[in-house]
Amino acid sequence: MAAESDTVGADTINGRYKAAAVAAAAAISLSPRLRSPLDLQPFLLPPTPPLVTTLPPAISCSYIGEGSANAVFCVTPKKKNLSKSSSKSSAPGSHNIPSNDSDAGSLSTHLLRIPKAGPGVGAGTCLDHHAYYSSVLRPLIGTEWLVGQHLVQGIISRGVQSTLNDLLENLDRSGRRRPDWVGTRISPDVDVALLVEDMTLACNKSLHPSTTTTVQFKPKWLVQSPSAPAGARRCRTCALSAASASPSTSSSTKGNGRKNSNGPKTTQGRSSSGPEKSHKIKPCPIVLVADPPKTAAEEADLDAALWEYVYQHLGSAVSSQSSSPNSSTPLSPSTTFLLLKTRPAIIRWMRTTNLFRRIAAIQAEHDPHGALAVDLADDVTSLDRLQTAMTLRDCTCFLRVTVSESSSEVSISAKLGDLDRKDGRRKLARWQAQERALLDGGFYLCTEEPRQQTNCWFERRRGH
Repeated sequence: MAAESDTVGADTINGRYKAAAVAAAAAISLSPRLRSPLDLQPFLLPPTPPLVTTLPPAISCSYIGEGSANAVFCVTPKKKNLSKSSSKSSAPGSHNIPSNDSDAGSLSTHLLRIPKAGPGVGAGTCLDHHAYYSSVLRPLIGTEWLVGQHLVQGIISRGVQSTLNDLLENLDRSGRRRPDWVGTRISPDVDVALLVEDMTLACNKSLHPSTTTTVQFKPKWLVQSPSAPAGARRCRTCALSAASASPSTSSSTKGNGRKNSNGPKTTQGRSSSGPEKSHKIKPCPIVLVADPPKTAAEEADLDAALWEYVYQHLGSAVSSQSSSPNSSTPLSPSTTFLLLKTRPAIIRWMRTTNLFRRIAAIQAEHDPHGALAVDLADDVTSLDRLQTAMTLRDCTCFLRVTVSESSSEVSISAKLGDLDRKDGRRKLARWQAQERALLDGGFYLCTEEPRQQTNCWFERRRGH
């Protein structure tokens, strides 16, 4: 895939990207408790020009999934392009893809992630997202923990937009989209989108000779809300889960059904109309950052809780042997067996990784006082930092489990995706309304009526 662009286009993209990167970095200051002086270097230097590639002139597209804001597609060069290697050099200020990264190879390991039409979406949306990713999240979290991504242009100029919208229209006609997403289309203004690392093996399973399964989950709130009352018996995530199930709460606390933008659908909350449905108890994320056990009994309890957390997310697992990355059917016996076989290794990894504690530290550092303490009119700095905390409360963790076919060695890794910056100027009022509803309804203290069943780690540690 060639990193080609005319000079005017490259200058425009690089100029917009540089401005967005500088603004994003200036809005966030990193705590010395989280980063060393060397790690602050990306904030002190001008941002480097982004890698901007151009889609090949002839491609095939297939639908992978979507969320409320983005849709994801697999993009494959048509056969006539596969034998053609690009000899064009990039325009000044941009970068070529390495020569050993062929058209087919690059697209087969990445997915096209593109915004749908909606409030605030424009030609520079993905430039802004990528500038935030590069200038704030990458130095803050670390490249090794992030799903890789880079910019790609040609959505409009290559005629890809109409192809993608045709795919969405076909899904509408066949009834395969969520009802509230029917009729939504790709933004008409976006020519520059994102190519994101394919964590679900959707594009080319042959690249993974080992047996690989990816489990997706949202770590959510890994520290308690600063607004929670003293003596809270539920964490923020479990309090919201209880409120979403309660017949007495307003729509501001109801969870929304969502589909992770790189993978299968998950459902949160329940319909506010129709007959009452049974409340599905959701896993508590606090177990991911639980204190080390002090006794054998505590160790057994933690191991069981960690496996329960993973097991409840197995519905999102995608195997390298699966026929469809977007399938909602149960896991195949081989995939289930793989995960059960690797249970000890998964638990050991989850107990020893510092990923979740790092996310928790960043959440706490960037939101020390809670959304209720932020004033949209005169507290811009706190709002900018709150946006980063909320971004990391809604990201997706892709947990990849691989078993070598030759040696049966188990390899486990994880990366974070779905990291578009939350727009606090549009969402602060909703965040504040949710927090007030949780406090007023007694959901942190478990005093709501009727009492909703949850499985919060705080409850388990402190007794019912």
